Amino acid sequence: MEDRTSMSLGRVGKGVLNTGLARASLLALAISMGSSAYAQDQGQANDSANDGSANDGAVAQDSSGGLTTIIVTARKREENLQDTPISVTAFGAEALEQRQVDTVGDVGRFAPNVSLEPVANISGSSASITTFIRGVGQTDFNITVDPGVGLYYDGVYVARTAGALLDLGDVQSIQILRGPQGTLFGKNTIGGAVIVNSNQPSNDLEFEGEVSTGRFNRFDVNGMINVPVSDRVAVRAVVGLRTRDGYQRRLSDGGSHGNVNSLGGRIAVRAELTDSLTATLAFDANRRREDSSANTLLEVSEGFDVIGMAGGFPVANGGFQNFFWNKVLQAPNCGPVGTPAPATDNCYGPHWFTDDIDETFATNRNVSDFDLWGTNLTLDWELGGVNIKSITAYRETEASFSFDFDGSPIPLGESFNNITQEQFSQEFQFTGSLFDDLIEYTAGLYYLKETATDDNLLTFAFADFVSGGDVDNDSYAAYLQATFNVTDRFSITPGIRYTDETKRFDPSRQRITDDRTGGGLLLLSRCFVRQQPVIPPNPALCATPDATLNPAGDLILPAVEVSTTSREWTPAISMDYQITDEILAYASYSKGFKSGGFTQRIFPPEPAASPFAPEFVESYEIGLKNELFDRRLRLNIAAFQSDYDDIQIVVNEGVAPKVRNAGRARIRGFEVEVQAQLADFLTVQGGAGYLDAYYREVSPTATPVNVNSRFPNVPEWTASASFDADLYDGNAGTLVLHGDWTYKGGHFKDAINTPTLFQDGYSVFGANLSFELPDTQWKVSAGVTNLTNERYLLGGYSDLQQTGATTGTFSRPREWFLKLRYRY
Repeated sequence: MEDRTSMSLGRVGKGVLNTGLARASLLALAISMGSSAYAQDQGQANDSANDGSANDGAVAQDSSGGLTTIIVTARKREENLQDTPISVTAFGAEALEQRQVDTVGDVGRFAPNVSLEPVANISGSSASITTFIRGVGQTDFNITVDPGVGLYYDGVYVARTAGALLDLGDVQSIQILRGPQGTLFGKNTIGGAVIVNSNQPSNDLEFEGEVSTGRFNRFDVNGMINVPVSDRVAVRAVVGLRTRDGYQRRLSDGGSHGNVNSLGGRIAVRAELTDSLTATLAFDANRRREDSSANTLLEVSEGFDVIGMAGGFPVANGGFQNFFWNKVLQAPNCGPVGTPAPATDNCYGPHWFTDDIDETFATNRNVSDFDLWGTNLTLDWELGGVNIKSITAYRETEASFSFDFDGSPIPLGESFNNITQEQFSQEFQFTGSLFDDLIEYTAGLYYLKETATDDNLLTFAFADFVSGGDVDNDSYAAYLQATFNVTDRFSITPGIRYTDETKRFDPSRQRITDDRTGGGLLLLSRCFVRQQPVIPPNPALCATPDATLNPAGDLILPAVEVSTTSREWTPAISMDYQITDEILAYASYSKGFKSGGFTQRIFPPEPAASPFAPEFVESYEIGLKNELFDRRLRLNIAAFQSDYDDIQIVVNEGVAPKVRNAGRARIRGFEVEVQAQLADFLTVQGGAGYLDAYYREVSPTATPVNVNSRFPNVPEWTASASFDADLYDGNAGTLVLHGDWTYKGGHFKDAINTPTLFQDGYSVFGANLSFELPDTQWKVSAGVTNLTNERYLLGGYSDLQQTGATTGTFSRPREWFLKLRYRY
């Protein structure tokens, strides 16, 4: 019955459906198909495929009838998506434009089992991301902690999540790869990879300009020019400005949070040095001068009574800093011990709540500044039957951003990060085939050198101090993967990778700058930070600071560099069988790891820096890729199980969020992705993902996380759907209507499962209408994002036992936009 229905739609699409009534009926059918969400680029037929460049991303190529072919490079070679035996979601430039994707943080909503939030907990940064794929990721943005999902920009690994919210101007494609990818990618990726590829210089003279306006005084300008200097040399330059007012008002000073002020650009030169050697030199830069991300106070633990003592300090019944401020520093203005504080300007309590998530009493330094730039030289050399690619890259980041822990004018907690980071990477890739294509192989060598510094200034009720430190990291790797084409339909692909990583951490810049406890913290520093720590502290034995490890007597950790090394083999193997010309079945196993490191946040002082170990994932996957009914229906299904060990989880100890290896877990799930051409004028896409992630064992060091805790940023269900309908296609031009819907199930925003940081399931809708003249040079678009004004949590932080507060960052509200584009 299903075959007859689909074939009937195919026949109708060639004839009867040319009537307006039929188009309206099919449009209603498309809107009702809310169970799927696959985002592919059907347009953009030859814009990238025929430019003469060696593309590194998904390309939509023309086909005679039916859906366009999607070319991906997930295995370091150009392949049809339907012939690639791994789970990949690919977005071309037109698909990104239709969905109003401005930054890499917007992409995750349209891919099943992917969470890509444009926020980093505890940071206040407006240019950071938190990424999870199939339940694997990392919420910590610190320079001592690696991301769980790798981000690659034009083949270059981006080492830090702070500053990784890339603007997507003149992007050719984005690919999202699920599961460990270590046997093919330069830097090991335990959860998956997000691959961003820019358009490369071409042999055609091109120009494009676009201007946009919208709500919150939006004003965006983008320009691109591509010039063929000669038959062998071409230059492509891109510049973009994005500005928008903030959407959250600061009641304390009339300022705002959540604005956009980003200026970026890229210039690339491509030269065919010989018939077999091509060089591409590119430079990109991005300058942001923005306010902090939105920050709303959600919960207060008043801590107005004392329930005991620990280490000579009182232990409040929740919110120690709240207690210290109200009952010690402000005594007796904020009432006696055992009573709630009055609702006055000098006291901390629930009177600092607002009735509007778009208003806040936060008074942190309202800044989120980033300066990022990078350059890379890519050489492609065809040497006989071997293609050699060299990618040499350097990237640098300078960032300053601030976060208010308490969401009020009271100085219970503020963090201000000054980060500088530099990275150099060199990768060599070798691809080719042997024995008349019986074996197709990919091999590589990779090196990454990273240095970074974080001056993290912290203000609390009881003290001011400096956290952070310096890191110096080296990563060496070699990988090999080969596909053995056993028959015309059956292939086996084994792969192996060896990684050697060394992490160095120097915490000697961590020190107490103002002790308001009467000298208690400095006593801990002089007793703990010494060659022979005095535990419990004894003033008589700690009168003199340790001259070597703590000469000034105010350090939080010993003034000595520490290091940790990880050396791991990570294998992978897959088998695929072409059941018919339209159906591919595959099964795979892969192992990934993410190296350990050091917890940067330490307080009170400790005798040594706290290391954490590597984490590991072993993933098993089976899948089917189907292209049916004369290429009018594409249906891809994948099911998987991942065994996750030594998970690096962020939990609070004292006032410091620390990384701990929590234990073991198992993650099971599936993804379904669909694309269908119901008629020549109407295409629908959809997909859904399911995750069952649960802990099997949890170490007591991760308390309060336990085996019943849920993973952060991991909903059980994700889904999305979209349609593109040509409402008019005639002599005057083309009128296209696009609509999309995304759904994300309920999930927590932190590992300790703070109830206030649980986000219920929600749906987000978007729609836009565009008209393009027949010569395709002029195009005007108008639309709305977040059509129903759904406000949902992007991230949050809770520390009820210390700061006594929970704060969260909410999404942007509904916004309209109007765009005008000219293309030559």
